[in-house]
Amino acid sequence: MLDFMDYIQLAFAEGTQWNRDNSYSSLTATTQSLLDFTTPERARVHLSSLSTPNFATSYTLGTVGLIEGSVSYLYSNISFNDTPSKSALIPLRKLAPGYRQVQAPIAPPVDSWNWDSILDGTKPGTVGYGQSPNGQKATLLHATLHLPPPTTLNALFLRRISPSMQLSLAVSSTRGPPLSKSAPQATLLGQLSHDTGKYSNEYLFSTDNSLFGWRGLWNFGPDPRFQPVAHRPSLLSAGAEAYYSPVSSLIGMSTGLRFSTLPAATNPQSSSSPTPCPTSPISTFPYTLTLTLTPLTGSLSTSYSLRASPNLSFSSRFGFNVYSWESEMVAGFELWRQSKRSNVGNAEDLEWARNKVRLWDPSAFPVATERENKIPSSSTENENQESVLKLRVDQSWNLRLLWEGRVKELLVSAGVGLGPSSFSPSSQGTAGAQGGGGGAPASYWRGVGVSVSYSS
Repeated sequence: MLDFMDYIQLAFAEGTQWNRDNSYSSLTATTQSLLDFTTPERARVHLSSLSTPNFATSYTLGTVGLIEGSVSYLYSNISFNDTPSKSALIPLRKLAPGYRQVQAPIAPPVDSWNWDSILDGTKPGTVGYGQSPNGQKATLLHATLHLPPPTTLNALFLRRISPSMQLSLAVSSTRGPPLSKSAPQATLLGQLSHDTGKYSNEYLFSTDNSLFGWRGLWNFGPDPRFQPVAHRPSLLSAGAEAYYSPVSSLIGMSTGLRFSTLPAATNPQSSSSPTPCPTSPISTFPYTLTLTLTPLTGSLSTSYSLRASPNLSFSSRFGFNVYSWESEMVAGFELWRQSKRSNVGNAEDLEWARNKVRLWDPSAFPVATERENKIPSSSTENENQESVLKLRVDQSWNLRLLWEGRVKELLVSAGVGLGPSSFSPSSQGTAGAQGGGGGAPASYWRGVGVSVSYSS
């Protein structure tokens, strides 16, 4: 489950209309959400609050061998008035990311910022695309202090330079042991992102080994700067990244492809569209295919994610190394549980099936009117989607199980990991005590934990 501060940062991206899908770093985000989730470590409690529309605080207390915690503060000149902050009202799909529907790329308007007229007071400026209602550039400040000593301070500065450019500065500073007189070790990571809708570029620099980096993503098809792409049924993207450090002579690079269906293909008769999608005569299940290649290490990875229904998604990933012949295979799913308190929204959940039947018999289910197809409110969504269960397993039979849901006004995450342990002569006694005598693998708990969050 996402931390409260991560949730606020996502709300900042949505409020400034920054498309986080149009980035090479998000190429495999759908698969990672379904397969690379983490389970809580022992017990952890989060207390968060959106004190004002522009200021948020968060406190964490956990036990991982010893008592530890963190204190976080966040400020933004973009107001979060329309962002639910209470744990009882936040939609669970915002905090428990699962199958991620890729959105069609949109080109930011070129003339949305007219600074001369804003300064002269003749024009209030266009709200959105990184601009606040009073004409200021969207800015976010975030800091987290991890305790006890040796303390670590993580800070983030995020600023929208223009409708298509964003600057990010992240600092991490760790102080030595209490009796050490050495200066804190600090690392600065700067990132400049440029997104035009058709393509995006990211330029990175880290003070750690003076690392330089670049990431780029190109979308095939019409250019959103010159042609509307609202009704595109699918999206094919290609990207690459490269890194170089002159200090350590470190070189790294990778490339990848992503093919994903867009909302216009999954529901062409949606009431959100004024007209049916002319290029998508059929409706299909949302799915995403990715292919990534790291030439220097010889690693090849493919993934396939499918949203079979509004409450059930599957994902699988296969990795192979051409140099060592090692392979990896991971599969998993997520299942959302409907609340028994309310049956509102069941008609919307079955709309995907009706679209399938309409392909063969258009008269079987007449197209619903706009009133009948109205999307439920956030409060109804909270009641309908009460909890989610995630499970993943790899080729070594390492299992990871995670449950996330709402208990009264608390957000609870509980998970467990289970995996085999190989027999070795040095652990004969231990293996025998666990039922692994004779060299047979023994199962054991890799970790179990629970995390409780409350926000106001």
